[in-house]
Amino acid sequence: MTTPNDNNVNSAYVRKFSFRPFSGLRRGRIYRIWTASWHWWISEWRRSRTVKVLFGFLIFSFVITNLFLLATKDLMLAADPTLTPNGLLETTIKDLVRSIISFQGSFHMGSSGPGEGRGMSIGGLSIFVLIIVVLIGSGLISDDLSNQTIEVYYSKMEKYEYLIAKIGAFMLAGTTLIAIPFILEFILLLVGIGNVDIAQALPVLIFVIAFTQLIVITYGVVLLAFSSLSKRRLYTGLSTFMMFFLISMIIPSLAIENGEVGFPILFDILSLLIMISYLWEGVTNIQFSNFRDTFILDLQNGLGVEAWMVYAMLGFVIFVGLAITTIQVYWRHNK
Repeated sequence: MTTPNDNNVNSAYVRKFSFRPFSGLRRGRIYRIWTASWHWWISEWRRSRTVKVLFGFLIFSFVITNLFLLATKDLMLAADPTLTPNGLLETTIKDLVRSIISFQGSFHMGSSGPGEGRGMSIGGLSIFVLIIVVLIGSGLISDDLSNQTIEVYYSKMEKYEYLIAKIGAFMLAGTTLIAIPFILEFILLLVGIGNVDIAQALPVLIFVIAFTQLIVITYGVVLLAFSSLSKRRLYTGLSTFMMFFLISMIIPSLAIENGEVGFPILFDILSLLIMISYLWEGVTNIQFSNFRDTFILDLQNGLGVEAWMVYAMLGFVIFVGLAITTIQVYWRHNK
């Protein structure tokens, strides 16, 4: 039973210093979200030596690509009178961007245009990019669950702010590791090729930025979903890697039906991204190769796989990834 003396003792500290108005600097929601995102990205970069090595390999690959292009660009331009410096820049940078999500199958324009087929890609780049993404993003939520630090976030942030912060964190990482290198590659090619019309090259730069960000978003929502389902970042990383890799190795082979590319291709997330990259260029007649045969996929003929299906399926994947993450944060994390 509490006595009056006990109350006096318990309130002695308060009576000594009295109540004072808060005089610190108040920070808004946006600042809290940004701080959480930035802190996560910086801590992940510092802790992972493997990511730094793989990122260094990515930059080295770009340097080699530029040296090779500079050594052969005059020969390529002389061999094809229809090929312009702008065309060489466009095909090269777009093929490089597409190569970061190409495993077994490959897509090309159905009808050859100026410079078509003369772009360059880096073999095996997709594997290195996927490994980098998995190593960085596998601990997005898993680490907070295993280290029991998620309550620290919730003490300062609402759950929706936490979700936004995690999405923003991966966007920071993906932009740094994927988008920025390709922007720098565009600038290097612009300078190296020379005689390029800047006004005509600007849409190519916009394409590079938009498409790399779409790749980052797609990888991010899948990693967030898997990360919210497990406390072990190892399980998250393996699940994500195996899903992207195995699907991209198996589905293109199964997608060929009666000499045509069938609906199973819609279940290959990376193929969806590549098809969207061509749709953004206004190309609907796409050539698909699974290293054994080549088939033409018409996305606007009213038969089979259509352009709207490609957009709808990728949107569905992103929606499911965000839905799983949201349900896990608001339901499981309340336990």
